[in-house]
Amino acid sequence: MKKNSQKWEKLRLKHIKKCKEIICLSDEIRYVGIVNQYGKTLAGTLKQGIKPLFSKSQTRDEFFAITSFIKLRANTMTSIGKMKYMLLNHQKANSLIFHDKKIIYYITFPNDVMPSNLLIKKITKIIMLG
Repeated sequence: MKKNSQKWEKLRLKHIKKCKEIICLSDEIRYVGIVNQYGKTLAGTLKQGIKPLFSKSQTRDEFFAITSFIKLRANTMTSIGKMKYMLLNHQKANSLIFHDKKIIYYITFPNDVMPSNLLIKKITKIIMLG
């Protein structure tokens, strides 16, 4: 049992490290979260001084909606190819979402900021480094 908890702790620390690496890429990133295939938060980092837009229950609902959307699209992936990323544009924030295996990366920006192609490439590189 102890070995299993050590394994989970090591994985949790790996996710926290990735969140911190991504949030450090740009001053414009508000939040970076890593969510499993069921919508459960594995790690998350909010930029210091930033007020969250979601309550805890809204966050849970948002992550459940995103994971459900990705699961529903799984059958079309063979026809159109793997999703690179998804950008959701809202009045108060933009969300950049990546899906890698059974993990979802959820990154938010202010509503007036669209992530550049260079920033997206840097995020992708961090995500793909296992």
